[in-house]
Amino acid sequence: MKVLVVCQNYVPEEQNAYHHELTTGLRRKGRDVTMLTAFPHYGKGRVYEGYRGKVFQREVIDDVKVARTFVYATSKKTLLPRLLNFASFCLSSLIFGIFIVRRADVVYTSIPPLPLGITGYLLAKLKGARYVVSIQDIFPLAAVELGVLKNQRLIRFFEAMERWIYRRADHIVVIAEAFRQNLISKGVPADKVSVVSNWANPDFITTGPKDNALRREFGVGDLFTVIYSGGLTHNSNVESLVQAADLLRDEPFAFLIIGEGVQKPRLQALAAEKKLTNLRFLPFRPLAEYPLVLQAADMNVVALNSKATLVSVPSKIYKQMAAGRPVLAISSSENELARLVTEGKCGLVVPPDEPEKIAEALRWAQSHPAEIAGMGPSGRAYLMENCSLERSLAGVDAVLRHVLALSSGDMDATNLQARSS
Repeated sequence: MKVLVVCQNYVPEEQNAYHHELTTGLRRKGRDVTMLTAFPHYGKGRVYEGYRGKVFQREVIDDVKVARTFVYATSKKTLLPRLLNFASFCLSSLIFGIFIVRRADVVYTSIPPLPLGITGYLLAKLKGARYVVSIQDIFPLAAVELGVLKNQRLIRFFEAMERWIYRRADHIVVIAEAFRQNLISKGVPADKVSVVSNWANPDFITTGPKDNALRREFGVGDLFTVIYSGGLTHNSNVESLVQAADLLRDEPFAFLIIGEGVQKPRLQALAAEKKLTNLRFLPFRPLAEYPLVLQAADMNVVALNSKATLVSVPSKIYKQMAAGRPVLAISSSENELARLVTEGKCGLVVPPDEPEKIAEALRWAQSHPAEIAGMGPSGRAYLMENCSLERSLAGVDAVLRHVLALSSGDMDATNLQARSS
């Protein structure tokens, strides 16, 4: 099976390991995989050293054929530069994608950006391939809910684009049941949508002692250490954590916020205004150190903006579960994130925008070491059974086999659930 995967971000961007794990996992299953992606630029606002000054490049990474095309890289986070960033890759990947493989059996496109769904469809038609769309965030709804997209004409334009893509996809993969219900409410046939959760690789994100080299480097000693490690994006709600740190300033807590993103300057200004000495901002650590970061925490934090509660699922929750440390989920109690923490019995769920309740939850966790001791192992056990890399890869591979069976007229193709199990 020849699979052309189309997405904007790929290694060596360390914050985007998902598609690297997807493509290498499909290669292990014997699929012939080509990745069509942009030149690496995420998190830096410019194309990485060694890739600059080019409009197209081929390489092989971990046995995956990779084709890179032009992207307008920018550090600006306002709407127009972001649209130009997305549009440049959508156009360049279509132009060069025509030539990178002669034939494909399946084109698998990951969105956002939403217009990449059009690129993927056109490439599939040109190559006589089946078309599968993977939805990581529901757009444009996510951008509207978060206040990033406000122009009504643009909203209607992107909503029409969304419906156009859904109609033309042979199958759609979503990461949560709430996403599936959202698509069904928009008229997508139920048998056209499969839920395949995101994952963590438990062979990479392992358990380990809390008192590791990174914790000693952080210099937090015996303080109850709360770590948020990830993107400081519009989806996150880290401001409440900063406010909780203020409430706990005279108690035995240390807060570390590790990451970058559009929200970081505002959060740093808030912490400076409150003169917090129990909270520090640190840059991303190298990917190889990520397991140590998670292991060093007494409690890891995942935070989801209340406006994004049903349109996004932070992938860091799976890594935190794999690390075997307790989780503090700042989230609505009605979404996929809360369901994972509750069913996995791996932490506490507190509502967003209520720093007093966050502080109260952390006080409880700090004073009940016996109760939280079992949360980490419980979360890892849940992940191994339900959201491991290999289990989710099997789900994606089942979808690919399903759409090929549709091409051949195989009557069994309608029973995707049986094929996925």
